[in-house]
Amino acid sequence: MKMEKEITVLVKCSYDELHKQLINKGFEIKEEYELNDNYMIDFNVDIKILDKLSILKKCILVRNIVGIKKVLLYKYKKYDDNGNILEQGKTECPIEDIKKAIDFMKAINYKELFKIYDKCIVYSDGIIEIVVQLVNDKYVFIEMESTGDYTDNRYDNIDDMKRVLDSYNLPYNKDNYFVKKAELMLTEVLKKEVE
Repeated sequence: MKMEKEITVLVKCSYDELHKQLINKGFEIKEEYELNDNYMIDFNVDIKILDKLSILKKCILVRNIVGIKKVLLYKYKKYDDNGNILEQGKTECPIEDIKKAIDFMKAINYKELFKIYDKCIVYSDGIIEIVVQLVNDKYVFIEMESTGDYTDNRYDNIDDMKRVLDSYNLPYNKDNYFVKKAELMLTEVLKKEVE
């Protein structure tokens, strides 16, 4: 399993406004791609009795990084009592066809829980690299990983990553550096379950 460090924050303005601020601070767009995730869970898991993070731990993703690769993906995350990510990693298996992968998962008693459509825009100013994520036409996030493709800087701990990102004074919620996109989507699913 490949282990990694990252922080994800929820942006408090529109993408257009964030883009203007990033350009004014010396960032450039380095690449753009779309990432589509189908969250699959064993049909026998009772999502009404588990907490959200426990439900997400049981999910397998059918991921399509459009035009780049398709994989089955399992994400491992260990949380503290406040829901902060202590460690995380992922393991993936290449696939050739998203529909066939979903059909396969359904054949082994998995069902689709929800989907995430994520337009990713990678920005760098030569010092840091961030990914702005536009999720399901509802949310704007900034994600920063400990390593990147467009900078040589590496971060050994989360506190350094927070400090560096904060130094740019961007409009995001500084109360939570571990926003979980999937948890937001799962919250919507669970609301529908009780209606």
